Amino acid sequence: MPMRYRDAVRYVLDRGGMFVCHGREHNTFAMPWGTKIRVPRHRGDLSRGVEDDIKKRADGIKR
Repeated sequence: MPMRYRDAVRYVLDRGGMFVCHGREHNTFAMPWGTKIRVPRHRGDLSRGVEDDIKKRADGIKR
């Protein structure tokens, strides 16, 4: 099942992320180890690439 905005925010927060700021089209979250994650705030499903990037950054996986 594709990830939506609300699912992405829950994924980040469950892994220790903290809300940093609102943007015009994105919200920014910071992980405890310093990684910043921008989650697009729009209707519908996130693309597969954006979903994978959010998961990698939230899990602390190096690229």
